[in-house]
Amino acid sequence: MSREARIWREGELRWVQASGTGDWKTAAAAATGLWGYVRAGFAFDDTWNYVTVSDRGLPKHHKFQGREAPEVTFETLFGITADIPNPATSSGVSTPQVHLEIKMREEEVATASGIYYQFTNCVKVRQGFGESEDGNTMAYTFRALSANGPTGSGYLA
Repeated sequence: MSREARIWREGELRWVQASGTGDWKTAAAAATGLWGYVRAGFAFDDTWNYVTVSDRGLPKHHKFQGREAPEVTFETLFGITADIPNPATSSGVSTPQVHLEIKMREEEVATASGIYYQFTNCVKVRQGFGESEDGNTMAYTFRALSANGPTGSGYLA
């Protein structure tokens, strides 16, 4: 089945308190919630670093040098809600961290279907408030340890 190409689809942003580092780890009964609905402009960068190795002046192969920490940016309409995360510093980490998941619905495929992106062990880098004609906004940048997506299944939604 082919999927319809889209310009934008609203996404549901959910979070869960992170515990430990390196993967989708949470404590038992970790705090979680629906943060809000992401507006147009959701973006993230996931960068791989390579160096090209030459032999006698000609490119021979690429050598993997590592990855950068992915950064995700998004904006939601502002509302006073208990679901905006205020994470504690969990065991196994030295900073307040959350795992983030965005679900972009695909109602034409099936009622509960969607496209998912997950970001693990996220720390807040930037938070900003703005005013627009259709409502006040909160903009965020988070730095993650890993990014996954697009995928057809999620953990939180």
